[in-house]
Amino acid sequence: MSNYNDPRLSILNVAQKSKIMILRQVSNEEFMARCPFCGDSEKSPQHGHLMLNITKDAYHCTRCGEKGYAIGLYARLHRINNSEAFKELMNMAPETVSKIEIKKIPQSPVANINERDKVYRAFLDKLTLKGEHLQNLIRRGLSWEETGRNLYKSVPTNPQERLRICNELLEEGLNLQGVPGFFQVQKENHMYWDFYADNGFFIPVCDIQGRIQGMQIRLDNDLDRKYVWFSSRGKSSGTGAHAWIGVHGVPAKTVLVTEGPLKADIAHFLSRYTFVSVAGVNAIKGIEQVLKELGAKRVFIAYDMDLKSNKNVQKAKERLEKKLIQAGFEVHMKTWDERLGKGIDDYLLWKKRQKAV
Repeated sequence: MSNYNDPRLSILNVAQKSKIMILRQVSNEEFMARCPFCGDSEKSPQHGHLMLNITKDAYHCTRCGEKGYAIGLYARLHRINNSEAFKELMNMAPETVSKIEIKKIPQSPVANINERDKVYRAFLDKLTLKGEHLQNLIRRGLSWEETGRNLYKSVPTNPQERLRICNELLEEGLNLQGVPGFFQVQKENHMYWDFYADNGFFIPVCDIQGRIQGMQIRLDNDLDRKYVWFSSRGKSSGTGAHAWIGVHGVPAKTVLVTEGPLKADIAHFLSRYTFVSVAGVNAIKGIEQVLKELGAKRVFIAYDMDLKSNKNVQKAKERLEKKLIQAGFEVHMKTWDERLGKGIDDYLLWKKRQKAV
């Protein structure tokens, strides 16, 4: 981290001088950009995983895990050391530093877990699950009863319906401030509450006590991305979602770790083993504490089988393995023939169907 208050050493200036494509501001502190290390997703050029933190002058790719600070980023991309990078950046004339407008939007700190759980449960109770989404979940291997227990609900996208739902929650005495997904909108000198909506269905992400920490949305149009967090980061009085670690099952000595809460829900239902889900292969902060709370002794890493050909996933798996071994767990890899399914949920569904034949 640089302690220099000079725009030439800022993370945004370094990104621009390094020809990194900055896509948009996502919060008061962060901009989203395309990652120069992993190249990001080719099928979604307007989505990036490189987060540029203007408060810390730091970067972090949520896809490949690369991270560091502004001067080090310039040094890496220009194949020089940090001292040389500092000199090059300081030798740039101040007027060559491009200006990017930084918007300050009032944000709300995240509410405590009990408040979030209360709001999310009341919110989901007002929603239904469309037939197409129910069929999607059943095709994945879940039962009709399990979809109800897991509280999957379709996202309402109609503005009038969203306004009605928010007003009902407020009338019931619930506080929407600090609950990721909810935000305020001004219209005709009046502020009213709304929530983030996109076509798809909600996937609650619970903690060890079964409380809803936050939610993901499985998008219907998955050409760019399949999942997004139910988040209101960057919205007035909004709150960003965290990469919450989900618990799927009961305390157990043997626990499996996989990527994605829906995948973990399905794998738990099909196997009855306890699963822990991470939002992405690099989103593992605090996972050792969750596993200790579950009483785990043996941990199986069950990432998708494309890790055999995906170097980013391989590196992430190695980082998780090292982290868990250092925390005292017995760590194993769960593997299967990738022709039988990419993910652990696909593989378990194949096994179930084989038994039924």
